[in-house]
Parts: sequence; structure tokens; C-alpha cells
Amino acid sequence: MKWRLNHFYTGIVIVLVLTGVNFGCATQKRALLIPEESGSGLVEIKDPRQFPYFRDDYDKNSLLLSIDHSLRYFAMSKSNKYGFRMKDFSHEKLKETLEYFRNGVVHCNNDAELNAFIAEHFRVFQAVGKKFYGQVHYTGYGTPIYQGSLTADSEFKYPLYKKPADFRKPYFKREEIQENNLLKGNEIVYLKSKLDAYLIHVQGSAQIDLISGNKLYIGYAADSGHEYTSIGQQLILDGKIPEEELTLSELISYFDRHPGELDFYINKNDRFIFFEVVNHAVPHGCIGVPVTPMRSIATDKKLFPAGGLAFVVLESRKAKKTGWFTKKNVVEKLFFVSDQDTGSAIQTAARADIYFGIGERAMSDAGSLNTYGRLYYLLKR
Repeated sequence: MKWRLNHFYTGIVIVLVLTGVNFGCATQKRALLIPEESGSGLVEIKDPRQFPYFRDDYDKNSLLLSIDHSLRYFAMSKSNKYGFRMKDFSHEKLKETLEYFRNGVVHCNNDAELNAFIAEHFRVFQAVGKKFYGQVHYTGYGTPIYQGSLTADSEFKYPLYKKPADFRKPYFKREEIQENNLLKGNEIVYLKSKLDAYLIHVQGSAQIDLISGNKLYIGYAADSGHEYTSIGQQLILDGKIPEEELTLSELISYFDRHPGELDFYINKNDRFIFFEVVNHAVPHGCIGVPVTPMRSIATDKKLFPAGGLAFVVLESRKAKKTGWFTKKNVVEKLFFVSDQDTGSAIQTAARADIYFGIGERAMSDAGSLNTYGRLYYLLKR
């Protein structure tokens, strides 16, 4: 779905967390998080003393809403179609986990009760992260709102396309499509900016405010089947933007200053996205249920359980010094989430994208998140 940054934003933008990994003296090596099952992105933490501190920094109602959405997914789907096959993580067990946790969190009155409840009733798994050290790179995404037109003119001339009649994977690469105008006749809507259109490709969805006064909601329909390349990462590799400074606003600002470089960098991403008109104003994740601000994440669904209950730890270390981490004594941000989405740029156990909401403020906040932390999943004993 996603200013998927999904994946740009995700992938970049946004670019665009190792309890269980212990640090001793300076000469002691960190313990590797090696999954017991090949192909999984998780390893179980069996010593409760190594559990993270379970605290939730957001309101309970949004958490319950997100859980209810995931329960809808498990009611609609009886099997996992995404490739995640880790033992014990059956649809039935994931559903039981959500129901039991939901009931428990309603009745927990403080953090101590919550931690005791989890330690007694749940198994805790950690994402193996980068190089199996548990470090996960977090970015944010949201749903942008753009102005658009159903017809092309001198102001609105950059289209988003539906799948063509001859579509099959792999389809043509981005540069081939654009240079040869291969999608003529498949336009859905036109935007003012080529970069805006591209960012929706990364995001996967958007709200379009039409010049007629109506609203159009578009969502991801398919991709061309080619590898995703983050143009934000390309700018970093080329020395254009320092990695620690890469945010959505900085990316946009760069191309405002260097418009002649836009086509060059866009064409580095061979993956092209096709869209469809959807009838829901609230964005839906890849599992077909609404995503909830600060309660929904996007991950690689081959490595992590779709609809699963997860816990995010965001660390100020390496974080861009904006938002949360500009506040005195704030060194971690902790909260529960539901794993409800995915994205082109999230293809490893070391990446996760957090959904921020709809509109300019949400996109700005999402674009400023570029930090590291840890990611955990709960499973009912």
C-alpha cells in the first residue's frame, strides 16, 4: 500500500533494533541471532531476563483497533500466502495470540503488570536484523495527498497507470516504458510533478484531490517484476546526500535544486508500479485491512508473519536529531504494532517501515524517521 516510501520512503526515504545480543567487555564479541529454522527472520529469546522492557508509548485504543484489523485478516484468510513458514506460527496460533493479548492488555493497569503478563503467557522472538546482530533499520511511510486531474493539460501531465492488457511479469523496465510510451491509453490520473508521481510508485497508494473537487483513492495493483533500487541510496552512494541526513524533505529539496538529475536517478529503479482505483479512503496494507498510524508496520512477509503481533524498539543512536529524540532524556521509543503491510524496498530481516497516517503532517513525520532499533514478535505459549 503505502508514501511507501514503501518503500522509497521506505527504502529511502524514509530513506526515505540486541537484547539477546549481549555486550560485555570491549573484547567480547556480540552473540549472533541464528534462526533455528532456515529461511526465517526470527529467533526465540528463551531467557526472560533478556526480554525487552514492554512499555507502550501510545494510546491503548489505537492498539486495540490495529489488533482488531489483524483479526479481520485471520477471519478472511485461512492460510499464509506470503511464504513465511516458521514452525508454530500457524494462522490459528497467530489469531489466538492476538485475542489473548488483546484481552490481557485491556486488563493490565501498568507496565509492571503488562511485563508480567507477557513473561507468563507469551514466547518472545527477535528479528535477526542486519548480519544477525538484531539491528533493524526503521523508516516511515504515510499516505500522501496530491492534486490531480483526470485529463492531461499543461499543468497536469505526469500520469499514473493501470495494468495494460498485455501485462505479465517480467514486464518492461521503467526506462523502456517511459521512453517508448508503452502505456499510452492506460492513464488513470495526471499529476503536476514527475517526482510526486514517482514517490507514489514508491509508496504504493495515494489520495488525489481532483480539480473537480472530488477525491480519488488509488492503490497498488501490480509491479513490473524487476528489482527495486532506492534512488535515495543511490544519492548516498554518489556522495550527493550524507546517509545520516537522508529524509524525504532532503530528497525533494535535492531535486528542486538539481531538476536535471531527476530522470537519471528515477531510471535507476527498473521496477515500475501499476495502480487501480480503490473505494476506501483509509489506506489498506497488503493483507487487505486498514493500516493504523503508529500501529502498523511493513516488513518482508517471507521472513515475518503477516498479521502478527510485534513490538518496536526505536533507539536514538544514529537517529536523525528531530522529533522524539530532540526531547530531553528520550533515548528509546517503545510500542506494540501489527505487521500488516510490505513494500518494494523491504526485502530483508533488517528493515521495517512504520505507518504514520494521511496527509502532509504525517508525511513530514514519516520522512524524518531514519533510525535503528530492534523488532520482536509475540506468540501465545
